[in-house]
Amino acid sequence: MRPEEVAAVLAPTGGAHPGLGRVRWLLERLGCPEPAFPTIAVGGTNGRGAVLALLESVLSAAGIGVGTFSPCDPAGPVAGVRVGGSAVGEERLWALVAEAILPLDELVSGPGRPTLPEAVAAAAFAHFAREGVELALVEAPQGGRHDPAVSLSQPLLSLVAPVEEDSRGRFGPGVGQAAWEEADLARPGVPFLTTEGKGEVLAAFAHRCREVGAALVLVDSTEMEPLELTWERAVWRSRSDPLGLGVFESGLLGVHQGPSLALALGGLAELVGGIPLARDAVREGLASARCPAWFEVISTRPYLVLEGTQNPAGARALLSSLDRLPHPRGRRRLMFGAQRGRLVRDMAEILFPWFGEVAFVSSGSPDEVPAQALLPQARRLGVPGRVIGEPREVLTDLAEEDLLVVYGPPAVAREVRGVLAKLA
Repeated sequence: MRPEEVAAVLAPTGGAHPGLGRVRWLLERLGCPEPAFPTIAVGGTNGRGAVLALLESVLSAAGIGVGTFSPCDPAGPVAGVRVGGSAVGEERLWALVAEAILPLDELVSGPGRPTLPEAVAAAAFAHFAREGVELALVEAPQGGRHDPAVSLSQPLLSLVAPVEEDSRGRFGPGVGQAAWEEADLARPGVPFLTTEGKGEVLAAFAHRCREVGAALVLVDSTEMEPLELTWERAVWRSRSDPLGLGVFESGLLGVHQGPSLALALGGLAELVGGIPLARDAVREGLASARCPAWFEVISTRPYLVLEGTQNPAGARALLSSLDRLPHPRGRRRLMFGAQRGRLVRDMAEILFPWFGEVAFVSSGSPDEVPAQALLPQARRLGVPGRVIGEPREVLTDLAEEDLLVVYGPPAVAREVRGVLAKLA
């Protein structure tokens, strides 16, 4: 069954009422795989992908059979289902989805047509069980209440990165609703680790943890001390050093990775005793961790960075890392795209003045803000801006010392990668 055939019979994403009944049905069809392994849920809006990447890399280096379900992977659903760091493979994934949804008439007469994310979540759990994973890492972009991969799993830990406002349509003013959605990752008797240290977000977490009997563990977001930050490497030291690592290297670049490193190390410290984690394996995993499209340095001649965080806090974090790194001597250029409903004006106010030129690009997706609509803000901020037909127009016009930051949703990053592959 091909992906387009699957999409044709499933409910549109967002077109079904939230609930877990459809996924429970799908999992039953696949043999109820979810009790076969414990899970670590990773939530939050800023740094979630970095924490997931760090844990996956360390656990794999330690020889733990780890499965990873990352529904927000910028490369798509196939890349987001991994065992030992290796993607499931397109044929295997869609075969599992077909096994779960066919015959469809039983679903239609029962809980209703599932969405593609629901079907992929069920397929991911079946793949993990059949591959015999010891532990699964589950990204939770929806918090804990309606996220099927979290609500129907066997929790071992819950890790929540910072929660920031990223969509007026989703959270409204402030982050109150987002905080309560993330708070639903709390499970009875399960450690709930977060780098949130104050305010309404922490209050929501504390209330929910008391309510369900979860153990709230506060991780200091300033725990990590950067010792060396360059375009090629990042060297850190943990002030409390719970794993006895001393000075270590991280494969994730940028000073803004500090809170993600602190949260990941806090989670690993909770696992010590129950899971064998040799110090050398932890150091190796941290050094080899990669998080595509999240402050991903593609090259340094010219300097090319991909960044997919789509909210004001992510924009500020990006600039904090760029300011901390040695500045290239050439032009500073920004390729900017944004999804509808995001805080586009706020991100532009932060980012545009730092660059000498902004190029607006769109992959043509109906979910993206039209490139032409972004020009007036650049003019108002006094930054030269232009609409480009495709990334090639900028990528082929870079000098060796120029810096280009590609800031946009996954579709833009995929398009840039495609152009770079053809130019190589």
